[in-house]
Amino acid sequence: MKKEFFFDTSALVKLYHEENGTEELAALLYQEKPRIVISDLTIIEMISALAKKVRTREIETTAFNEAVSAFEEDVLHFKVIEIESQIKKRASDLLKSVGLENGLRTLDSLQLASALVFSDFSTLSLFVASDAAIIHAATLLGLETMAP
Repeated sequence: MKKEFFFDTSALVKLYHEENGTEELAALLYQEKPRIVISDLTIIEMISALAKKVRTREIETTAFNEAVSAFEEDVLHFKVIEIESQIKKRASDLLKSVGLENGLRTLDSLQLASALVFSDFSTLSLFVASDAAIIHAATLLGLETMAP
């Protein structure tokens, strides 16, 4: 059975803009060849993160357009989890539990809840994020994590 890795936007963006952790992620994906799982929120967050890189002059508009096109093409091969009421409820519960002590933010709680609900029905091999708070919360909840 193919491994399934849930990617938070904080890590996924590294595959479309080179930064610390990009090589590590690329090597992992080449070696493991997992099915990439994301929430539908990631699609919006990814474009926002790349647009911010244009505004902060980290990348040019042409690089933004190329990255967005590559991402949109890749998404066709990802498993995309729609954020429905069950996930929203779980995210709310996370904010009331691990969020109290760990600074879990709203969108991060939705990402983490998406991964947890997905893992209830499938075998999630790895939760990948580059944000310390969400990685800490995911670890506390028993997910295998990686923080490139």
